[in-house]
Amino acid sequence: MSKKPSEYKVSEMWDKCAENFFMRSGTGLIAGGIASVVLFRGGMARMALTGITTGFGAGYAAMECRLAFEHPEWKLAPFSFKKFSLPSTKKE
Repeated sequence: MSKKPSEYKVSEMWDKCAENFFMRSGTGLIAGGIASVVLFRGGMARMALTGITTGFGAGYAAMECRLAFEHPEWKLAPFSFKKFSLPSTKKE
């Protein structure tokens, strides 16, 4: 069994960080957009809330990425849509 070169490990980590960043920022954008439509009438208030929640998602992803690089034994939390799938109806 051969080990991966360190360049591949770093590249893989950056790929996971980028994916994590876009998923968390997108989640903040969608959640903030929905909440702003429900809570506020004015356009500026809606934009402010959406921007704040998107920033929270981006900041959370940046913190996770920084921790992943500083502590290699710490793994990024996987963000997968598989968690949200319906249970299988197959009988065993």
